[in-house]
Amino acid sequence: MKVWYVVAALCAAVWSGGGVAQEAGYRLLEPVRDRSGHALEQVDGQGRRLPVVRPVTDKALESRIRAVLAQGVPALLPALDEQARAASAYRPVCPAWQGGITLYLSDDDGGYARQGLYVETRPGQRALCTDSFIDITVDPASLANGEFEEVLVHEYGHVLLRRLLGPVPATPSRQAHAVFAVTDDVTAFDEGFGEHWQPVVARFTRNAGFRARVEGVAPPSAAELWLSRRDTWWREHGVPHNAFVFQPSVPAGAPDDAQRWLAAETSWPADACRMKGGNAMMASEGVAASFFYRLLGAGQDPAALARRYAQLVPVLARMGRWPGRAPLVALVHAWGEQYPRERKAVTQWFLASTYGATASVAMHDQAESLSCLGARGKLGAFVPALKTFRHDADALLDQVVSGRLALDAALAPPLWLASKDVRVSDQVGASQPDQPLVVDLNTAEAPALQWLLGDEMLVRRLLEARRQGGFRSLADAVARAKLSASQQALLEEVSANYRALPPYTRS
Repeated sequence: MKVWYVVAALCAAVWSGGGVAQEAGYRLLEPVRDRSGHALEQVDGQGRRLPVVRPVTDKALESRIRAVLAQGVPALLPALDEQARAASAYRPVCPAWQGGITLYLSDDDGGYARQGLYVETRPGQRALCTDSFIDITVDPASLANGEFEEVLVHEYGHVLLRRLLGPVPATPSRQAHAVFAVTDDVTAFDEGFGEHWQPVVARFTRNAGFRARVEGVAPPSAAELWLSRRDTWWREHGVPHNAFVFQPSVPAGAPDDAQRWLAAETSWPADACRMKGGNAMMASEGVAASFFYRLLGAGQDPAALARRYAQLVPVLARMGRWPGRAPLVALVHAWGEQYPRERKAVTQWFLASTYGATASVAMHDQAESLSCLGARGKLGAFVPALKTFRHDADALLDQVVSGRLALDAALAPPLWLASKDVRVSDQVGASQPDQPLVVDLNTAEAPALQWLLGDEMLVRRLLEARRQGGFRSLADAVARAKLSASQQALLEEVSANYRALPPYTRS
C-alpha cells in the first residue's frame, strides 16, 4: 500500500470520527461457552490453551463499543494495521477471515496482546486462526471513563510490533514490569511502545469521562491508590515530560532487603540529582515511551499524527526482527536509513530524550549535575552550566551524525546475575513469587544488588566503579571495583546461576 494512501486514510479516520470503513476494520468476538457458562478453550499443537470464539451476540454492547472505535485514535488503527499487514514478513494462517483488528471480549483477563484462537464457524466446527489479537474486558464503566479506549490502543501497540518484528523473544529479566521499572532492552521497547499510545489517545479522545479522569476532575475514588492506577497516571502524565530518565527516590526505613527492593521497584522517578545511566535508560520502558511519544505522537493535529505512524511501519519492517540489544538505537538507525533527510532530527530527539547517555558517560554526568543545580534552584551556577551543556550537546550530535562517535558508544554489554534462593513475581500483586531474582550488573541499583549479593561493601564498590562507565565483563568489574577473592567468587557464582536458567518468555 502506498504511504500517501495510508496517510489519507488515517487523516480521514481521525478527522471524521470513523464510519463504515473503520467499523469494518474491527472484529468483535466473545467466548463460546459450555452449558455451565464457562468460556471454552482448546489445546493447539504447541500445547497452548486457546480461546474458542464467535462473533459478539449482544448487539447493544457491540453498538456502544463501535461508537468508541469510530472516533479519535481507535479510528486511526485499522488503516495502520492494513499497512502493517502489507509490509509484514510474518503471515498468520487464518481461514476464518483476512485482515482487520480482532478484539476478544474475555471474561476476566483484562488487556493482553495474544496470538492464536479457535473460531467456531458453525456449531461443533472450529478453525484455528494464528493471527494476533487483543484480549480485553469491557463493561459500561470502562467505556464511560475511557479505560477501554486506553487499554485498546496500548495493546494494539503490541500487536503492531508483533506484525512487523515477529513474536517477542525470550528475555532475561523476570520481575514485574512497570513504567517506572528497569527490566531489559526488549521488554522496555515492547512495553514502552504500548505505553506511549496512552497519552496520545488521551489527547485526542472525544470521551468526556476519559478526559475528566485524565484532567483530574472526575469524582475521586479509593481505587486510585492501587499500584496499577498510579502506574497509569504516570504513563499519561510522566511520559510526555520524559520523567523516567531519573532514578526513584526510595523511601527510608524498609525493614529488610526484600522490602527495600520492592520500594525501589514501585517508587516514582523523583530524584532529580540521580539520572539513569545509558544501559538503564535502554532497559526502562518509561524512557522508551517518552522517546516514542516525542517521535510519533507529539504532533498537534491529526494529520501530523497520521503521517508519523504511517512513516513508522516501513521503519519497523526494515528492522524486521527484535534486536537483542538496544532496540531503540536500532530504531533510530533504521529511521535514518529509511528517511535520510530526517536522520539528524531523529538522532537529535533521541540524544535529547536520553541526555546523550548512550553515547557519552561524560554527557550523562553533565546532564545529571545540571539537573541537580536546577532542582535546587541554584540560578547562578545553573545558567552558565546550561550554556555549556547546550554547546556540548550540539557537539555530541555532530560527532554522532558524522559517524565519529557511535550512538551506543557508552553502552556496556548486559551482565546478567541470578539468585537460586530469592524469588520474585513477574505479575503485579501475585501472592506466590515463582521467578528467580535476575538483574543486570550494568543497570541494577543498590536495593536489587544488596538483595542478590547480601554484601553491602561489595555493592558499594561495584556502584562506585560503575559510575565511570559500564562494565565490559565480570573481569572488568572485579578489577575496577578492586574486589577480594571471595567477592569475585560470589560474583562468578551468581553469573553462573543465570547461565543455568531456562529461557523465559513473558506471558
